[in-house]
Amino acid sequence: MTLQAKPKNTAYYVKSLVGIAIMFGTGFLPPLPGVTDLGMNVLGIFVGMIYLLCAVDIVWPSMLTVIALGLSGYCSVADSIAAGFGSDIVWMMLILLVLAEGMASSGLGEVIARWIITREYLNGHPMLFTFIYIVAFGICAPLVTSNVTVVLSWTIFYYIADYAGYKKGERYSTMLILASFLTSIMYEGLFSFQSWLLALSMTFQDMTGVAFNHVLYFALGFVVLTLMAALIVVAMKYIFKCDFEKLKTMDVSSLKSGERSHLTKQNKGYLLCFALIVFYIIGTALFPEDNAIRIFLNNVTQGGWFTIVFCLAMIVRLDGRPLLDFPKVVKEGANWNILMMCAAVIPAARAVTSDGTGISELLTSAIAPILSAMSPVLFIAVVIVVMLILTNLGSNMATALVMLTIVIPITEQLSINSMVVAMAIVLTANMGFILPGSSGMAAYIYSNEWLTTKDIYKYGLVYCVCFLIPAIAVYIAATFLF
Repeated sequence: MTLQAKPKNTAYYVKSLVGIAIMFGTGFLPPLPGVTDLGMNVLGIFVGMIYLLCAVDIVWPSMLTVIALGLSGYCSVADSIAAGFGSDIVWMMLILLVLAEGMASSGLGEVIARWIITREYLNGHPMLFTFIYIVAFGICAPLVTSNVTVVLSWTIFYYIADYAGYKKGERYSTMLILASFLTSIMYEGLFSFQSWLLALSMTFQDMTGVAFNHVLYFALGFVVLTLMAALIVVAMKYIFKCDFEKLKTMDVSSLKSGERSHLTKQNKGYLLCFALIVFYIIGTALFPEDNAIRIFLNNVTQGGWFTIVFCLAMIVRLDGRPLLDFPKVVKEGANWNILMMCAAVIPAARAVTSDGTGISELLTSAIAPILSAMSPVLFIAVVIVVMLILTNLGSNMATALVMLTIVIPITEQLSINSMVVAMAIVLTANMGFILPGSSGMAAYIYSNEWLTTKDIYKYGLVYCVCFLIPAIAVYIAATFLF
């Protein structure tokens, strides 16, 4: 056992040292054209952080990044810690992570999913059933997190497979399992006001001074993902010739019964919490600026409103217990890794794009001549394709951050709608699933015994094409409409 572990430890330490060397050693190199000494320090920290996050770990590289920024000359260590862990974004993420875990533990996602896939009109319509199945779990994912809906979708499919006669290795089984995984992680990404996506949307806001339109992002993304799901089903039927006939005689009415077939008081409580969160997003986007409700919401701020919802969830008692049992939830399931990463990424991204570094000007001058020769249509298509490739090669959050940093200044120079381009980048970032290190969820798919690595690569690439077709079309159209 010692002989097997040694190479792994050696590789880990080598990668760690490489990342640390990049982080602290880049500032000693001759400055790049137009980049200041401060810019070289910040650039090294940024690149080293991305490398460590992708190749080594999340927690300690994130904390080291915060300290490195404080030693770079950009700000003090105290200011760097405050900018990261004292950020309103991190505060909101803390609240949302705990609420999401509470929703997941309540079984809300399973109740909703069961209700969707047991509609009578699906009986005898296998293609429609397949489409609704993979979309249903996606719709539930933002409410209870994708890791819950992925496991739930697989569990229910195993029941259906046993009933209908689908086996391990059968093409329909393989493609459905992978499709339900993909829709779960993608539909979860429609809520840009939660998790690591909030950091990306706020990065855009910091760069442009324009508030990220969460409602428009959701609407465009929903259209893209629903069309993607439809294309996947069409590909299953007509390109890969999956056997849909076994579903024609299947009756899933048994899923209507059981412990989680109806909404409980706890489920309803969490639905109300979710509705209140959505109310803020919609209210600040749709109400007129002089409307009293919007003025109140703006004064409270997004972080304040989320805090109010959080407090209400702990104040409300159901059968003598709080709706949100904070100590229990934070102990059993909250994902602190994401919180730590965002606490580092937020100040690092601000530092890279800040005045006095020369980094933004360098990137723009290097890439702008290539992209500026493109039409808006080609520009958007290239950005989406490049983002799709990068997010599968490295960390989805890190690569999206790099793309935003490079592309947004160029869109402003070319008079292309930077908001729509940012939305395309953020949504595409969620498509990191083919390689294990592409995202936090990517490793899940490799744990499924019904799938082989070959299956993931083969059908994963097909699903990427199913995403690219509607994504390019929708965001090009949106660029001219908004």
